[in-house]
Amino acid sequence: MNISGVLQDALHIYRRLFGRAVVIAGLVFAVVGLGEAFASRRATALVTLVALLLNLVGTLLVQGALVGLVNDLYSNRPAAPTRALYDRTRERLGTLLGASIVYGFGVLAGFVLLIIPGLIAVARWSLIVPLIVIERRGWREAFSRSNQLVTGRTGRVLVLVVIADAITLVVSLGISEVFVFLPNFFTVWVGSALAGAVTAPYQAMVLTVLYFRLAQRPE
Repeated sequence: MNISGVLQDALHIYRRLFGRAVVIAGLVFAVVGLGEAFASRRATALVTLVALLLNLVGTLLVQGALVGLVNDLYSNRPAAPTRALYDRTRERLGTLLGASIVYGFGVLAGFVLLIIPGLIAVARWSLIVPLIVIERRGWREAFSRSNQLVTGRTGRVLVLVVIADAITLVVSLGISEVFVFLPNFFTVWVGSALAGAVTAPYQAMVLTVLYFRLAQRPE
């Protein structure tokens, strides 16, 4: 598992599928960004909770659809329509939500304990979304299978995840800064929606490429 190789493959796929991927992510993040904009204007407990739930569900829906898009490419199948990709992901959304919650608590507990266990968890569980979407695993199976695939490569996978997250963060901040001249509501809405549409595909593609490499699936 070569870090630079995974990043380069993901970038190649990102460029190849850029237009389609941005549309897939943008449709959802336009709604997610709107929720964040309302939360920034009126940060009541209810509005903030709704915005957080929209963000969680929207992010998982986008990740699942993008994983499916890359899977079609790897499988030499014609790319499924956007609606079909969303439909496939919705079928697995409950499992994705459950896995995401367990992942969050597990990583948080690891960081609270000694930090190192949290970092190990980030790496070992990094493939749960591709496993749930592509292999149709249950959430318990996804955690076990992800841990199995990453074992022996934990350090390299952790570095890869950190690099992908850093790229996403820097690009997202840069995009958001472009719209600071707008009123705050629209700065948050437009900046968040575009940042998600542009960066979420690359992050999802990095993890999907990593999955195919570690699962030794055909490239």
